[in-house]
Amino acid sequence: MRDINEIDIRLVDTTILVVFLSAMRNRKATAVAKEMGLTQPAVSHALNRLRVIFDDRLFLRRAHGLEPTALAHELEPKVRKIVSLISETLQGFEEFDPNTIATDLRIGAFDYELAGIVPQLITKLQNMGPNINVHAFPLHNEQALEAMAQGQLDLSIGYFDFSTQASKSFMAETLYQEDYVLAGRRGHPIFSKPLTLKSISAANHLLISPYGPIRNLVDHALLLKGMKRNIQTVVPSLFSALAILETSDLVATIPARVARANGLKFKITHRPLPIQGGTFQIHAVRHIRDMANPLHLWLMERLRELVIE
Repeated sequence: MRDINEIDIRLVDTTILVVFLSAMRNRKATAVAKEMGLTQPAVSHALNRLRVIFDDRLFLRRAHGLEPTALAHELEPKVRKIVSLISETLQGFEEFDPNTIATDLRIGAFDYELAGIVPQLITKLQNMGPNINVHAFPLHNEQALEAMAQGQLDLSIGYFDFSTQASKSFMAETLYQEDYVLAGRRGHPIFSKPLTLKSISAANHLLISPYGPIRNLVDHALLLKGMKRNIQTVVPSLFSALAILETSDLVATIPARVARANGLKFKITHRPLPIQGGTFQIHAVRHIRDMANPLHLWLMERLRELVIE
């Protein structure tokens, strides 16, 4: 493949890009011609132009039709993105109607949000946008921002630290403030008296972390007093942690909303931590290119309603 600097952009037009995508779908020149309303010689000419531009055969002729080369497979998502952007630019956004629109909504959220606000959002969307399919991905912070930058996510919900990010590329709206609490099974002896750093240090802890042991605000507070947590168990997900809490003497530091929402389901209870500065914010983050996207604007209204409810 030639270097992009050697390619004359004037050789590229929308027609040959659409022919390329049609060939990737249909794998037969006759089917491409029929789909696009072109003659077979016109399709062949377009494919030849693409071969010259990219200095690659792109499609190998086989008995069953056209077989894409490795470069063709690599180019397909890039070409699809270009054609989609051109289409959006020329057409603009269609009038938005949540009752009739059919689309996939891709949301990035970490374990806490997937167990909290995302289920509420899905319930609301089923009633108001029955043809909006939600695809949730366990991504947060840097991973979610990168996915949004690549166009792989529409929205991400969670805690974000923009101190090291190019925040000008994203729009962040605070949904609500959250506090950490200490949770454990009902009847756990640690809750028979007011919580202290000493009693927290003496307890056996469960840590929820997909990346292994990490320090949090409890560890820092204990460290200042010359104490530390005894972390006996580390699990990667929230629900496995809650199931363990209700049947053991372990305790865990989790967000208050999660503890309240799951107290009855998992027979757990919780108390506020005796620590200052345990409040953090949950944001809804979008890429700036979607600032005027009517689906996104409608979605943000639904999220605000959930926070108020």
